[in-house]
Amino acid sequence: MKKLIFIFLLIFSIQASAQTLSTKSKKATEYFYKALEYYNSYNYKEAVYWSAKALEKDSKFIEVYYLLSDIFGEQKKYDKKIIALKKAIEIEPGKNPLAYFTLARTELQIGRYEDAKKDFKELEKHDKKKQYTAKLNKYLERCNFGINAIKNPIEFEPVNMGKNINSEFDEYLPGFTADEQTLIFTRLIPNGKRSFDGNLEKQEDFFISQRENNVWLPAKEFGKPLNTRGNEGAQSISADGKLLFFTSCEYAKGKSAHGKTYGSCDIWLSHKIGSKWSKPKNLGHQVNSKYWESQPSFSADGKTLYFASNRPGGKGKIDIWKTEMQKDSTWNQPVNLGDNINTAGEDQSPFIHYDNKTLYFSSTGHLGMGKSDLFFTKKDKNDHWQKPVNLGYPINTFEEEVSLTINAKGNKAFFASSKNSEFGGLDIYTFDLPVNDRPEQVTYIEGIVYDKETTDKLYSRIKLINLKTNKEVAVTSSDKLTGKYLICLPAGADYAFNVSKTGYLFFSENFSFENTEDTLKT
Repeated sequence: MKKLIFIFLLIFSIQASAQTLSTKSKKATEYFYKALEYYNSYNYKEAVYWSAKALEKDSKFIEVYYLLSDIFGEQKKYDKKIIALKKAIEIEPGKNPLAYFTLARTELQIGRYEDAKKDFKELEKHDKKKQYTAKLNKYLERCNFGINAIKNPIEFEPVNMGKNINSEFDEYLPGFTADEQTLIFTRLIPNGKRSFDGNLEKQEDFFISQRENNVWLPAKEFGKPLNTRGNEGAQSISADGKLLFFTSCEYAKGKSAHGKTYGSCDIWLSHKIGSKWSKPKNLGHQVNSKYWESQPSFSADGKTLYFASNRPGGKGKIDIWKTEMQKDSTWNQPVNLGDNINTAGEDQSPFIHYDNKTLYFSSTGHLGMGKSDLFFTKKDKNDHWQKPVNLGYPINTFEEEVSLTINAKGNKAFFASSKNSEFGGLDIYTFDLPVNDRPEQVTYIEGIVYDKETTDKLYSRIKLINLKTNKEVAVTSSDKLTGKYLICLPAGADYAFNVSKTGYLFFSENFSFENTEDTLKT
């Protein structure tokens, strides 16, 4: 159904009599009806043409301006929409509160915070029936937030990651291993088919790049068994690069390119053994539901998976949830992250930093500048999430900011944007994260577990214990073929490093890391 903002509220249906209109010109009325007919058949070009013809006959034909505001809104030509609304208000000042409300919201939508604030104040004066009182405070708060943010910008100088990563197609959702030597991202590429309108159809696939001598090598398609003819995206690679969580959506009821599904989109997992990736497995009914689950983010301690879902039991349209991995590699019942993070809007795109304490996410419900802003929150000493902090302007703008990835050291951020794209569409960028928005610094231990006598590589269980708190900081295992492992830990503490394997003596060593420039190789 067509969204007629003013037409159905203020004017009439197509069958209404001409006497209900503000004009006395028969020609203007005839042209207006033609414009309305074209509008309802989605022919906006003709609708604008006949609207202009109507205004030539009567320049104060107010219903035409309301129709034009709807047309330009559908076309996302917001500057022209604003002009049409101002013309209508000029003809009948103070008479129509909805016109003021729509004008102010449109100005807010495109970042004209000062103008929006002024027109919301005008609405307040003319809203005699107090229809908008409940909404006004919220909108004025957003205007004031945007005005203040622009007056107090943070340093933000994004750098395109270059031709080895970006292409003429869209690249987005970058994910890194803790050592920043492996990058995985999603690319939207043509699949060789054409849609009914003749345009090339596209699909999402994973691409991977390795870094050598501080240079990212040309990205390569991930290949089977992860990439299929369907869409794969919204991935999270584990800190050690051995687990890949991702989203696969159904193409038919209960079926995706990777197998049976529980809902519209499910979270899947693939294991890397040696240099090969296993066939992905659905995380099962404990995590996935008949609803939408997506955007996984796996904690560096190897214990917790964060994800977004629209399942029942949440606070809003989309919420962030978490589930814990059990010792037998199953998952417990997901838990909602609660009121401090989730709102009545859409809270999604979680990224849990390697410190296991700082969560970055996007939200339409928390106070921000645009459609969705980026925020971060940290756990307090009782493991409760603190009030989220807006990352500020110009990281956030009036547009839609949806996801962010941070490196282990916490000083670099990565995101996708089409602004000033050098290669076409969405490109992946990096920038220095402002100090106040940074997580705790994290470093890592990497090494190989092997038999001292035979030099055979061994699969073993590895744990890190904080000696001060006696808490398990992280748990992982070495690769079954190569014996390699990587495990993250925050700097500035003393740790016990424990390695265990059936048939071998238990190994334990204590050490201290003072800063993130240290990397222990064992």
